[in-house]
Amino acid sequence: MTKDQLLSLWNADNWEVMSCGVYFTAHRADADKELHINCNDYTEAEILAMPFWERLAQELDELDRQAHEILQKEFPDDEDIPGLALTDITIDESGCYGTFSLCYDTGDSPAGELYLNVSFDEQFVPSPKVGYDTF
Repeated sequence: MTKDQLLSLWNADNWEVMSCGVYFTAHRADADKELHINCNDYTEAEILAMPFWERLAQELDELDRQAHEILQKEFPDDEDIPGLALTDITIDESGCYGTFSLCYDTGDSPAGELYLNVSFDEQFVPSPKVGYDTF
């Protein structure tokens, strides 16, 4: 896949290649929201060679639904979970986010900005464990 094809697939812009990875912003027409795609510790060539971009774009709504089910199981009494918007997709060369992770910004916490994430494997099967990141 070329960079232009990937940007078109995701209706994306703000392509940044840095020493620590590749980052771009997708625009979801149906949600009128920005989606930050963070490819940590990958080169541009590695990102463009990843085979799952089209499938991820096509199945994103279903994957988001599955992630919300897992978040709701983790936080059954939290009324805010159903309304959490998908804000980031993280792909990390270390594999700490599985093949990729869907991330949800929950706002400020005593430890900083809190993100909940649900990781998916190569077959797009979600992990039942919720991850936590603060920035």
